[in-house]
Amino acid sequence: MSNKDQEPKAELYPKNGEVTFIMPSTNAIGALKNADTNRKLTVSYQKKEEWIADQGKPVECFFLGFKEATDGKGNTYFLAKLHDGIKAFVAGQTVLVQALMNTQIGQGVRITCTGSTKTTGGNDIPLFDVDELNINLFNNADEG
Repeated sequence: MSNKDQEPKAELYPKNGEVTFIMPSTNAIGALKNADTNRKLTVSYQKKEEWIADQGKPVECFFLGFKEATDGKGNTYFLAKLHDGIKAFVAGQTVLVQALMNTQIGQGVRITCTGSTKTTGGNDIPLFDVDELNINLFNNADEG
């Protein structure tokens, strides 16, 4: 039997299955159990219904760029990546994404849902006012 006909042998990575762990002390584990939450790292999707429900309430956040996504039909669209200082979230509403298209990454923005309009199919489309703030995460965050 040649080597081509043999199945490759399963191998653990790192080599030989060796993994190194840094073990926390019992004091560190106790402190962990009593620690308060600092900030949320989970990213959520801001739905159109949430924007419309908070109509007129400005959201101040940093614009962190776009994420490319694909819908069930294979069409590409973009999600805006945002962080309000408490939580990270993405938003895919076309009007909002278009408003942010020429915005510099790290730019502070104020987003306000001003209402909504209905499509001919009856779907709600939220409308937005988007203002740039005088702060950018990468060049003057300490000056404000």
